[in-house]
Amino acid sequence: MKKKVILSAVWLLLIAADASAGWVFTESSEGDKQITYIQDNKMKFAAADQIIIFDLDNNLISFGNPKEKSYWSGPPDEFAAQTRKGMEIADRVVEKQLSDVPAGQREAFRQNIDREVNKQINARPPAVEVKESNRTSVMKGYNVRKYEILFNGMLRQEQWIAEDIRVDKEFDVKSFGKMLTAFYAGLGQGNDDVVLSSPQVTNLLTKGWPLKKTDYDEDGYPESDEVIKVEKTSLPASTFEVPANWRKFSLSDIFGK
Repeated sequence: MKKKVILSAVWLLLIAADASAGWVFTESSEGDKQITYIQDNKMKFAAADQIIIFDLDNNLISFGNPKEKSYWSGPPDEFAAQTRKGMEIADRVVEKQLSDVPAGQREAFRQNIDREVNKQINARPPAVEVKESNRTSVMKGYNVRKYEILFNGMLRQEQWIAEDIRVDKEFDVKSFGKMLTAFYAGLGQGNDDVVLSSPQVTNLLTKGWPLKKTDYDEDGYPESDEVIKVEKTSLPASTFEVPANWRKFSLSDIFGK
């Protein structure tokens, strides 16, 4: 009986340790390496030239430049508001620059600029469809299935998802989707990043983690990211903290006053 009690206690400890462990995904994107960390409702994306940290419990997004050791941190709606303000400032700058264009060409220039701005800001969001295919494979020892994301019937992304990698146990996918929607709100509904952060797409994370993604532009040109290493391990809290010696900058440094 005593032996059974001891074995049961060890088993419970193992379960508890596994439940609190995070995930680390090392990816290769067009030859560049990037790493995604997930644990305790936090996600960190780290590359040579940028980091992004999503803290769902505190509704905070941090992004920074490792080379300059600088960062910004705040709620996603604050970033969206400053994005919209920055676009208004850009419009005023363009109008000032147009004053130097000969009068006969000024209206044509203005129409071209307005056309591009309206295409991004005022474009209607495309109809998003997510299709589960019957194509399967094995990547990094995991069984994966291909999913297709279509905009207005056009293939714009493929994801090969490993259903045994359940990040939704460590990360609230629904809250993550809401955070991304708020973050990108200033870019306009037709922006590709906005569309790919829609619930139809982010909810794929409830099915597993994509070990390969291929994005297609409007001309069908592909660009792929592929996970080259998967680790399940307990991560220190410092993983999701901006280094103390980094300088915090304001959004006005990016978008203007």
